[in-house]
Amino acid sequence: MPARRFTTFLGVDLGGGKGKNTAVARLVAEPGRVRVVEVGTRVPGEGSTPPFYDHLLVKHLRAFADDAVLAIDAPLTATTCVRCQLPRCLTLEHCDDPTVAWFRGTVAALQGGDPRVRDGVDGRFGKKPLATPYTQRACEVVLHRDHGILPRETLGQGMGPLTARALYLRRALEDRFQLNENLLEVYPKATLERLFGAEARRYKRHPDTWAVRARLLEQLSDELSFDVWREGCLSNDHCFDAVICAYTAYRWARDGWQLPVTDREVFARDGWIWIPPAL
Repeated sequence: MPARRFTTFLGVDLGGGKGKNTAVARLVAEPGRVRVVEVGTRVPGEGSTPPFYDHLLVKHLRAFADDAVLAIDAPLTATTCVRCQLPRCLTLEHCDDPTVAWFRGTVAALQGGDPRVRDGVDGRFGKKPLATPYTQRACEVVLHRDHGILPRETLGQGMGPLTARALYLRRALEDRFQLNENLLEVYPKATLERLFGAEARRYKRHPDTWAVRARLLEQLSDELSFDVWREGCLSNDHCFDAVICAYTAYRWARDGWQLPVTDREVFARDGWIWIPPAL
């Protein structure tokens, strides 16, 4: 029996709220496998099938919330400095917030024992820091440092509007979906690379992208099948990512993934990107 009993797995490849690039996939469970019963960038059954603008996306996800896990490939928590409620900033060097302290220790380890970076010419401190808790979360640093996968920073260049939309959706759906209970932050690129290694890095923006995706899905065919047009998923970045988001949720439920034991409290507060564990 699965470690967590859910019957529906929803995956969202989130785009900008004013654009047409959001895709939603719905997978349903059957013994030992899941089926893709819906995937697309437009709302099914809504007259002229409009894109997944906010109110339509919320309505659609709510319709399948019973016994469902929702996986979204965008930040579902803000950075620790943005969440800060202190009356004044103590600065990164003196803040005792557990996540900021984690960043200090991690950056020091990455930089040879000193949380600052010395200029290699005359010993002055001047080079850019390797991680900052006002633009990044601890899970993003872990993904890069421990797994060699570079994620998009929560408040990095161009990510602010997407992060804001994801946080809005989390609030709008919080009566049905709770973070790390039936709401997951995922990263399709990381899921694929953990499952299939270096080949998965070519699943986007490469000459053989379509063929790579076809091979990846073939390797999953024992536990992932399609009731919808598979080729349409292969040819659309957003639909493909939405399916992988939902499939990641299925694996999370089936295999009982847990937050890391080390620094668990930090990740529980700061956010976690769920990826398959090491083989």
